[in-house]
Amino acid sequence: MRTQTNTYTAYSIGCAGVWGSILVVARRRLDSQARNTLRLVCSGWWMGWTSATIARISYPPARPLTPTAQRRLRDVSLVLVSLGLANAIRMLVTGKLPTELQQPAARSKS
Repeated sequence: MRTQTNTYTAYSIGCAGVWGSILVVARRRLDSQARNTLRLVCSGWWMGWTSATIARISYPPARPLTPTAQRRLRDVSLVLVSLGLANAIRMLVTGKLPTELQQPAARSKS
């Protein structure tokens, strides 16, 4: 018997695992300001996930996408996820926030 793995529950568990991994690596690699920023981003992401979950329960499902719209959504999502992941990896590798996101006091220390 094969279990279905492309469910919202599996997606949610996968998201929790990825965020947990990012936060564990961040704890070892980032300074306190960057860790705090990353925690805020994580919290915001989970607030969005929570509101989307409530909406999934409260509202009827959307109409199926046309094949063209489905391709467009896939392509745009792939680009946005890639950009976000690249930015997170860059921050974890350098161990600090990009200069434009640092507070003025932190910039003068660099």
